[in-house]
Amino acid sequence: GSIFFIIVSNVRSQTILPPSSHMSKLWRGRDDAGKQIPSPPGSSLRLELHFRNGGPSISGMNHTALEDKLGYRFNNPDLLVQALTHPSTDSKPETRRAYERLEFLGDAILQLAVTQYLYHHMPQSPEGELTQLRARTVSRANLGKYGFILGLDKHIALGKGEERAGGRGKNSIIANTFESVFGAMSLDSDYETAKAVALRVLHEALDSAASHPKEINPKGELQAILQDILPETPSYETEEKGPRDAENRFESRVFWHGHAIGAGSGASKRKAEVAAAADALDARAWLRMTL
Repeated sequence: GSIFFIIVSNVRSQTILPPSSHMSKLWRGRDDAGKQIPSPPGSSLRLELHFRNGGPSISGMNHTALEDKLGYRFNNPDLLVQALTHPSTDSKPETRRAYERLEFLGDAILQLAVTQYLYHHMPQSPEGELTQLRARTVSRANLGKYGFILGLDKHIALGKGEERAGGRGKNSIIANTFESVFGAMSLDSDYETAKAVALRVLHEALDSAASHPKEINPKGELQAILQDILPETPSYETEEKGPRDAENRFESRVFWHGHAIGAGSGASKRKAEVAAAADALDARAWLRMTL
């Protein structure tokens, strides 16, 4: 069982807005004429961003389009800038103001938000099923998918080396940034606000989980769980063992981090691998491994 903390912020609450082409005129922090309203003293965090020589690959970028997709306006834009700043922009830990701590916070917020949603919307589901559905919803693959939908790859600031290495298209970086944005949002407003926005952004995945809890792809589920632990994809070794019309014609074993963690058989290679993945999910051998 994971331990979660409810985050309570002392900054002023933020209105969540429905997506709209006119939303830029409707957010708290500006008056009816669109002029900026000064923040009350002490109401927001002051952040100083330090970048190494050459700076991030995107600097001074307008993030209004991202806020429009989120349906949320940041009271303190510096928090959003930090959430979109990859560690590669500064090689010195003592001056780095990147997204790592916000990612840590955002991970807990998303886990708790999804846990609460599944608990209340699936009262008949056992704990094990809820755990697998949560893992699927907040997996690196899924958060990266929704991060690309939000366009985070167009807004993240990268160091020159990471930019050349194709970091803007890396699912892991986008998933980390997705978490950091919601960590920043919770500090800019409060946990309940960040939760509401997260559930709206992830509504498709949550609806799928609640409507089709049994439609879980064991291979995808296993990969999502394991890649949350280490960025290593499980591999399968499948051999033909029985006659052509046998139900157990193929036998498969799944390996991860040098260990066999599941085995299964089936009438086809795909079915054998699915059975091996399902066996691995039941055994959860990675919990007993030394990594």
